[in-house]
Amino acid sequence: MKKKSLSIKVQLLLMSILPVVIIGIVLLIVISTKLRSGMMDEALEGLMASAEMFKEQIRITDMDLTTNQLEDECKAATGYDFTRFEGDTRASTSVVKADGTRPVGTQASAEVVEAVLKRGERFTSGKTDVAGKEYCVAYTPIKDDKGNITGMAFAGKPTEEMEALISKSILSIVLIGAGIIIVTIIVVFFLANRLVAAVSRINNVINRLAAGEFEKTDDEVNRGDELGEMMHSSNALIDVLTNVIDDIKSISGSLRDKAKDLSDTSSQLSDTTDGISSAVQDMASGAVEQTESIEKMTHNVDSLSQAIRTVAENAESLASSAADMSTASQESARALEQLSDNMDAMGTAVAEISATMEDTNAAVKNVNEKVDGINNIASQTNLLALNASIEAARAGEAGRGFAVVAEEIGSLANESSQTADEIKNEMSHLLNQAERASSKAEEVSNIGNNVIRVLGETVEKINTLIEGVTSTVDGVNNISALTEECDASKVVIVDAISSLSAISEEYAASTEETSASMEEINANINTLAGSAEELMTVAHKLDEDLEFFKL
Repeated sequence: MKKKSLSIKVQLLLMSILPVVIIGIVLLIVISTKLRSGMMDEALEGLMASAEMFKEQIRITDMDLTTNQLEDECKAATGYDFTRFEGDTRASTSVVKADGTRPVGTQASAEVVEAVLKRGERFTSGKTDVAGKEYCVAYTPIKDDKGNITGMAFAGKPTEEMEALISKSILSIVLIGAGIIIVTIIVVFFLANRLVAAVSRINNVINRLAAGEFEKTDDEVNRGDELGEMMHSSNALIDVLTNVIDDIKSISGSLRDKAKDLSDTSSQLSDTTDGISSAVQDMASGAVEQTESIEKMTHNVDSLSQAIRTVAENAESLASSAADMSTASQESARALEQLSDNMDAMGTAVAEISATMEDTNAAVKNVNEKVDGINNIASQTNLLALNASIEAARAGEAGRGFAVVAEEIGSLANESSQTADEIKNEMSHLLNQAERASSKAEEVSNIGNNVIRVLGETVEKINTLIEGVTSTVDGVNNISALTEECDASKVVIVDAISSLSAISEEYAASTEETSASMEEINANINTLAGSAEELMTVAHKLDEDLEFFKL
């Protein structure tokens, strides 16, 4: 609880009146003391002047100096008593004792005689006995034409009357001083009231300002003193605060809108990252499927390699059979039955070769289908990478890392597509070679049929048989060459599949890294959303605080 103190009005009155009263009292005391002494001195000087005047009147008057007429007239004119001394004795006087007689013939005091008659000095005193009564006196010597002192001139007034006159004068001065002090107090009181009223009005303005009420006032504005400047400054402060609060309210509204936009954007980013995460999961699933397809392709290539080795072995066997047929052609007559068996074996081998070629063609077509599947996966991956790049660009700075990952995924998809195209080209080449081998197998089969058909004409067609055997040997050599080419193509396919497998593994690892990055981005977006909520709370709190100001 605050300690109650004196009001400003009381303090101003005390500060203004108390010094005036104290100074006035001190001055009155000092003045009354000094003034009494001064006035007594002035009265004595006046008495001395009157005594000199009386002495001059004695010198020039035509009156009888023994009748007291001159003294009475001077007393009537000045109010002072006068006495003419001859030597030290009163010769005539206006002084009247209490019994109505005049002290003519009495002597002056020894002090006066010593000073005036003997030393020729003028004498004044505030308390001197004259006919049994205290007087304020002034004595001056009277001299003859030769400068000898013959007597004295006296002017005086009873001390009691003189002090009463001085006291009356001092009282008048005191009353005037008291009146001045009272007037000063009244003026100070009036000014203090005005000052306190002005301070109260200024305080009311400040209280309204503290209560959030920005109301200007025209009171005291036209004053030419500091209070007028204070009120003018208060109005200026209200104008400035009004503008500031208006600006803060505008900024608060904008802050609230921006916070809402930020919260909505965070929600959109969260939804987008969820979609991207789902897409990445799909990409990961595609990578797994691609890996499985590559494993199947590897298995089919192994089957193709086994078939090619079988074709090579059959080709070697067919070459050996052709050599035997060339030898036996010279002994065809004796070995027709053996030739028939060999031709049957050759037909069987050719059938096996044809079947093997068909399996090779089927395997190659299967590889082409898988390659088409890889191309579709690469196309989908590239499309997902493009969508991810677009969403990363929309995310701005926060999606820069994801944009790099999306670009790497797009590059991997392009490399996968290129590798798949290379595999498809090799498979197409292998398919062409297989079709050629199948064609040759059909030719061998036709030749064998022709040989069987002309067994009955062995003798006549022996040369034709030899040519057919030679053609068969050439076909077998072609088959051998084709099997070598198939084996080389198989190596290329295996290398391509190995590269594709490595790419798939790298792609799967990248999708895992992308998924982890998306989780981190999603966490950052959740943090951003929390910050947006906090910003929204701050904006509402600012609005609540601004409601205090009643504008």
